[in-house]
Amino acid sequence: MTDKTSAAYGSLSRLNHWLGALAFSGMIIVGFILSYDVLSRETAGPIRDLHKATGTLLLLFALWRVSWRLVQGFPPPVPGVPAWQELASRLVHWGMLAALLIMPLSGVLMSLIGGRPIDIYGLFLIPPFAENREAAGLLRQVHGYAAYALAGLIALHILAALKHALIDKDGTLARMLSGKPATVQAS
Repeated sequence: MTDKTSAAYGSLSRLNHWLGALAFSGMIIVGFILSYDVLSRETAGPIRDLHKATGTLLLLFALWRVSWRLVQGFPPPVPGVPAWQELASRLVHWGMLAALLIMPLSGVLMSLIGGRPIDIYGLFLIPPFAENREAAGLLRQVHGYAAYALAGLIALHILAALKHALIDKDGTLARMLSGKPATVQAS
């Protein structure tokens, strides 16, 4: 059964979800550490280079992730979910998908338009574009806002998943963990 017709998430959807959750959460944490100048310049430089290389690869993953979700769609909500929660869930999910694209794209373009190449783990170099400081500054703001938006949306997503698991006990979280359709448990 494909994800489109099942009330569960298929194995590839679950893999996309959990890999993305780990990778993007890690990148947000590293990005916040770098943006608040917690580290010395000598330490921050190599970490920033790794952040840029990983962000570039995550842009490719994000393109795949969003494409997959567009093709597969989302499983329907479990029975009994109020309409406002269904709407909130859709808004949060679409917001996260948008941020998954905007954050790495703006980061890559910020570097390249800022006149800085991106070294992909010493394997190859993506050369910079002609430097445009104004555009790079705008992209820096977009990158930062997208990071905060994604962090907030992830927090809402986690809180909603916990609510469904601990309060509603409706199997919403279980279907992302196990791939089995949701079943409402008696309280």
